[in-house]
Amino acid sequence: MNYPEKIRRSPELLIVWIVVICAPLSLLWSQNDLPPKPDSWVNDYAGVLSQGEIRALESELAGLEQRSSNQIFIALFSRMPENTYLEDFAVDLYEKWRPGLADKDNGILMVIFIQDRKIRIEVGYGLEDVMTDAQAGMIIREYIAPEFQKGNYFRGIEAALKVMIPAVEGKYKLPLPEKAEKKGFSLSTLIIGLMILLIISRIFRGPGSTGYGTRPRSGSFIGPMIFGGFGGGRSGGGFSGGGFSGGFGGMSGGGGASGSW
Repeated sequence: MNYPEKIRRSPELLIVWIVVICAPLSLLWSQNDLPPKPDSWVNDYAGVLSQGEIRALESELAGLEQRSSNQIFIALFSRMPENTYLEDFAVDLYEKWRPGLADKDNGILMVIFIQDRKIRIEVGYGLEDVMTDAQAGMIIREYIAPEFQKGNYFRGIEAALKVMIPAVEGKYKLPLPEKAEKKGFSLSTLIIGLMILLIISRIFRGPGSTGYGTRPRSGSFIGPMIFGGFGGGRSGGGFSGGGFSGGFGGMSGGGGASGSW
């Protein structure tokens, strides 16, 4: 592979270059391990819902899509894969399944791991104004977790949908938790942003310049870049005529909340 001259002269930049080039490939490899995009809204890989319960939830979600084009996907798994973080898994699955429409980014994905007792609600850009991170966390704590603690998985999901569906349709405004935290940049977003600035400045200003272009200490930003992770992703999909159909969607903003019970 022919590397730019400035990169060949710097071992640090060479490592960054290789990681940046390989990151999209590693993302594709990880997504190949995920279940393919389903032909239904509710997907119970853990086998904890009855067919009647699945049909009831499907009916509610089909009605939501027909009335508003908004989509909510639900996935239940037995356990998380080894060496996997909940948030990373949810983002990767969101990207592969692509809920929401291309011009609205109006998808939500609810990922549940029964044995690990963990849940994540991932919200697309187009719905973050009606369901903030704090509100998604409130839904997990107040509607889902109490029922899940009793083993009532259907009732927990149903209780959540009874407030989520009117909210994303604009018929109901979710209350803000009293101690809702202000939304800010995530640590991974900050690290990636700084990394990009350092790389650009290092390449175009050269090692002899000042500011961001000065030569960094060994490992000063390589480590955070490797371990910080990457978030977000493209998402999409669509339903039409009361049935499930494919499509291309918008961006998952990485918004949402995680919880346990």
